[in-house]
Amino acid sequence: MALMTFTSESVALDNLIAGPIIASESGAILSGEGALVRGQLMGRVSRVAGAATADGGNTGDGVAGAVTLGGKAKLGTYTLTCTAAAADAGTFKVVDPDGYKIDADLTVAVAYTSDHVNLTIADGAADFIVGDIFTIAITEGSAPKWKAYDAAGVDGSQYPIAVLAEDADATAADVNGVALYLSGQFKSGGLTGYVSTLKAALRDVGIFVKEA
Repeated sequence: MALMTFTSESVALDNLIAGPIIASESGAILSGEGALVRGQLMGRVSRVAGAATADGGNTGDGVAGAVTLGGKAKLGTYTLTCTAAAADAGTFKVVDPDGYKIDADLTVAVAYTSDHVNLTIADGAADFIVGDIFTIAITEGSAPKWKAYDAAGVDGSQYPIAVLAEDADATAADVNGVALYLSGQFKSGGLTGYVSTLKAALRDVGIFVKEA
């Protein structure tokens, strides 16, 4: 990721810029985002789910399916521990990276959903026993990338923290070296994805919006 630059840039006022640009950087737009236009509010992909990994000492041999994230997913390692054994089933408690148990337990062979992680642990030939463990690592990824702000996102894109400074088409591949404004004064009418309820949150990250 390029180093953040803190400058007060002299830029021409237009339908987007309402005053000095205080900080900017270049970054990579994630493939699949499509054609984005200057002024798009952007979020950084800061949470990537790894696979659910079975402990080498497990008795049960069921495998876990792909992991998806909930809106409250935390960076670190989630631990799933079997607390009740049953024929062709079993119950796992789910503990977050800070050591807090998530309210809902996971039942083997039943799709598990929560605000943190979602997955299914399949029943195998050998049943799980109490103490069997799976772990799930949630990381930032090797090179965090940018996506269009999405209020329903769960990977970090739900937090608008930048403004796209130039058009970029990431339909088929990542686009590197794209300019983004991290702090400055902007006109609401030039911001794509902006609603007035975001004004305070944007101000907290240094993006000041002048309502039309």
